[in-house]
Amino acid sequence: MLAVRMISNTNEFAKILSLTNRKYATRASVQPARRMLLKMTLHLSAVKSILLLVFSSVSGQQPKQVVLGHPVTLYCDAKARSYDEFEITWKTPYQLVAKFSKGHFSHGPGFENRARFDNVLSKGGFSLHINPTVFSDTDIYSCFSGADLIRTWNLVVTVSPTKEVNIIERGTVTLPCYSLIDRQLANDKFSVQWRKDGKVLLNLTEGTTHHYPDFDYRANIFLDEIRKGDFSLVIKNIEMTDEGNYECFTKNDIGHILSSVKVHVIKGVDHGERRRVQYNTGDSFTFYVSNDVEIQFLTEKIGVKKTVCKIRETGAVCHEYVQERISIQHGYLTLKDLTKNDEGTYRVVYTKDNIMTEIVLEVRQLPLIGLILITMLCILLVFFLLSFLLIRKKKKQKCRSTPLMS
Repeated sequence: MLAVRMISNTNEFAKILSLTNRKYATRASVQPARRMLLKMTLHLSAVKSILLLVFSSVSGQQPKQVVLGHPVTLYCDAKARSYDEFEITWKTPYQLVAKFSKGHFSHGPGFENRARFDNVLSKGGFSLHINPTVFSDTDIYSCFSGADLIRTWNLVVTVSPTKEVNIIERGTVTLPCYSLIDRQLANDKFSVQWRKDGKVLLNLTEGTTHHYPDFDYRANIFLDEIRKGDFSLVIKNIEMTDEGNYECFTKNDIGHILSSVKVHVIKGVDHGERRRVQYNTGDSFTFYVSNDVEIQFLTEKIGVKKTVCKIRETGAVCHEYVQERISIQHGYLTLKDLTKNDEGTYRVVYTKDNIMTEIVLEVRQLPLIGLILITMLCILLVFFLLSFLLIRKKKKQKCRSTPLMS
């Protein structure tokens, strides 16, 4: 009804516009007529915008938001008389997402191993489940049963903006940048640019990557990720001079920054450093590490070299005898609950450039007499505490048993 009224108003505006043209055609001054025409045109544009909003809401698109990398389910209920009659298709305006026909399931490009149907055999449920989501999944998804449209979803993949990152020297950092992109775009059509402090450090044009000299091949973006809408820059073997402001652009957005990230580089252990540290038994031993390193342990008494941990971007693998006592957070490795068996030389080997840092750990045990004194003090403390509680209890009992004086 609202749409009909608006269309009627549109016709009335057209009639008024026609009458206005006739009226002002006979006058000598045309400037007022131009102002009236502009006013009528603006009114018509406003009416058209309202009509578009009305028709868009009538189309039944359901909004849906999901955080990047999280799973999402788009619901669709379809009915059929038999299992063999099911023919369900999920698609976007430009491509197939997933299809179920006569018991067979197929994927569209880019959705392999990520999209599946939920509850295929129960009550005709053909909800689309995508896991994990990528940024280019942002699109309009329609569910069809045969040729009949059942439901339409407007899916938006959201990303929390990253403004600043801290990274230990010689570590690896990923600077996020996301933008919508055609999944079917050929590799030689990709165009991405990253700048550091206003200077170009990496250009990807026609499928070829060009690096700024200071970064050589330490900085990269990946074609497979770009197809997912991910233009993130990966920088390995971070140097102190890499600190600065990084900006991401695409070919059609030069002048419009897609992402801006401030990088702070934290000074790590000096190359080739050898130092000696002392701790007591039960203490925690902490030192700097980064990705792509191997932690070796050398005992002077036996002369045996063991690999304590191998640290990669995907995680750390540690020897079973220290696995429960080691934690790695924000570029620091911590070995907890030290014993005399942990005493020795710890060598941090950077696997790519063979740079080594050695830390000689000495673990001191408290003297036997010291342990005895501490034990005796603890016993005395417990004794005094129990005595105090006992005396207090007796006083309370005495007060209760004493009759009140009249």
